[in-house]
Amino acid sequence: MTKTQTPPANDPQQKKLLDILVNSTSLSPNDLKSLLGAMDNFDVVAKVFLLEGVPFVFASSPMKYLIFREQVADRFEIGYQDVCIVGSAKLGFSPSPHKFGRTFAETSDVDVVIISSAMFDRGTHELFKHLNHVGPALDFHNHKPVSVDARDWRLHREAVRNFVYENFNPAHLPENNALRNEIFSSISSTSALFLALEPQVFVSKIRCRIFRHWRAAEAYYINTLRQLKRQLAAGDKSDPSASGVDIELDDDDIEVPENA
Repeated sequence: MTKTQTPPANDPQQKKLLDILVNSTSLSPNDLKSLLGAMDNFDVVAKVFLLEGVPFVFASSPMKYLIFREQVADRFEIGYQDVCIVGSAKLGFSPSPHKFGRTFAETSDVDVVIISSAMFDRGTHELFKHLNHVGPALDFHNHKPVSVDARDWRLHREAVRNFVYENFNPAHLPENNALRNEIFSSISSTSALFLALEPQVFVSKIRCRIFRHWRAAEAYYINTLRQLKRQLAAGDKSDPSASGVDIELDDDDIEVPENA
């Protein structure tokens, strides 16, 4: 009977990975690659490095991050613990499968996670109400093929997928929508905090995604890491849009209004 072999306790690579998980407060792209290559379960990586801790942009001003969370929470009537920054503003580089490793720059987007069951329900209802009028009308007596604009089809698909995974992207609402403008105003009114940072951060866009609960947020970003691992293994030849990760509609991103 053969005993199962385990890596030696003094294996340098194993010790390095363990040190990253236990002691690191930040990651490099190579660190993340190493972790993803060595692991199949990304729960800890998603929680520790993507959703928790002080973001890269607030590294020198952690108290200002608390103020930022409090300001966003107050506007959305939630607790500050239900707000966090993700993406390149969190890590200092993008963990997204389709732009992995892109360094956070002064004009990079800031992505914010908001946990609110009430806002998820309200936003999803508003989005599906809008989508009900997008595309050709239903005609149960006409069996001819129907042509749908590719962008409208993608928006329908992403809206349904996001609903299934319990998150809502307000950028999918039309530009003149009252709820979209309300969310714009609420999230962009915090931009002055970034200008007060050292070094100063000019926020060109603040984007947010609203989740029904934390489990949905964790699942979303765990799936992002899972897709990133596949992308790296495939040498960037795979298609991130097939993963269940919502690839943003760039010209629909939430931008900071000029008069904010």
